[in-house]
Formats: sequence, structure tokens, C-alpha cells
Amino acid sequence: MKLSVLVLVLGMLPVLAPAADLHLIVVNGVAEKSIEPNMLILRIESWAKSSNAKKAQSLQASQFNKLKDSLEKFKIKKEDIQTDSYNVYPEYFYDQKNQTNKIVGYRVSHSFSITYRSVGTAGDFLDQIVTSASDISGVNVNGVSWDSDQKAQTEKEILKEAVKAAKERASELAKAAGVTIKATHKIQNNSVTVQAPQPMMEKAAMMMADRSAPTELSSGQIKVHAEVQMEFEIKD
Repeated sequence: MKLSVLVLVLGMLPVLAPAADLHLIVVNGVAEKSIEPNMLILRIESWAKSSNAKKAQSLQASQFNKLKDSLEKFKIKKEDIQTDSYNVYPEYFYDQKNQTNKIVGYRVSHSFSITYRSVGTAGDFLDQIVTSASDISGVNVNGVSWDSDQKAQTEKEILKEAVKAAKERASELAKAAGVTIKATHKIQNNSVTVQAPQPMMEKAAMMMADRSAPTELSSGQIKVHAEVQMEFEIKD
């Protein structure tokens, strides 16, 4: 009895007909926009070294306090300063005669990132914070990169433009083929990329030798690029 009921129930299940083949036009839409950078991300290192770790830490703290005075002078907010790493490590001298490493001192390094929002005075800021060459302490700029707080809004705008470009391309193809677009079948966001310019530090080599030569930065533009793929259902 149980077997016959099961057969009866299965026999009542609907049978789905295979979906009709869709006729599609598949196109890509591309858009790109350039924006002016309004921020500079600086990777700064404040460092010091001495024969013992405590002395090295004290020297680095003194160097960092001088640096903070410059940050306050240029009105950099606390939220725009982020510590990346703080390291205390020994420095070695290799004794070839005994083939052993000998600790000769300690180096303290405080690395952090600064978001600098007044790009027009970035060169002046670099000249202020980078110290003259010293054997025991200093401030280094290990890297700079341009950025903008308008990237998110720009990405939204160019995505719309990429979709618009895809629709226009599909309409052109449909007209050339003598068919009509019925509906949008599928949209796929292939990529959104941001290409930031690499800053060029002009006169950087001269800066340490001649403090009267100001540092100049060339920003270029940030390029935001978007690509979408769209499928349109068509009818004859």
C-alpha cells in the first residue's frame, strides 16, 4: 500500500518544459574619468640608534616630538596620522676572524602614515619634516602616493556611464542587424580600477645638500576606469 501511494504522489508532480532559447546581444561598456588628487599619503619613518636600546628609544622619542611640532604647525589632524610599526632591533657587526656576529648597538624605528590634505603645500611640508643627514637619528620619507576623497563618487558616476555606453552599443548593433531589443537580460560588473599617479620628487637629490632648494611634487591625475558586460534579449 505504501508503495502505491508513493507512485501516485510522484505521478502528480508537474513536468517543467525546457526553457525557450534566448536570442541575445552581448556587449561591453567602458567608461573612464580623470580627477585631480586632493590628498597625499606619506609614509614617514622617525628613527634613532645608539649603543644601548634605552638610549636609542630616548633619541627616537625626542626626534618624534620635534616631528609632532611640525605636524601641528601644518594643522594635520590626529585622525590623519596612523602608526604602521614600531621596532627596536639590534645592529650587528660580523667578525670575520672569529666568524661571529657581535651586537654593536640598537636601532629604533617608528613608521607611520600621514594623510596630507593640502596638496599645494606638500613640498613645503616635506622640507620641514625631513631632517639633515645624521649618524644617530633622523626622519625619512619612505614613500608618497596621491589619493582623492572623491573616488567613491566618481566610481558611481562612471559605472552609470559604462552602462549607458553598453546600451548605446547594443542599440547600434540591433539596428544594424534589423532586430529589436526586448529587455535587459543580464548585467555584469567586470571591473572598476583606480590608477593613481606616482609622485615625482623634483630636486629630491638636491634637498639634503642644499636646503634652499625647495622640494616640488608633480601630481598628475587619478584615472578611474569601469567596464561592464550586458546581455540584451532581442526579437526579430
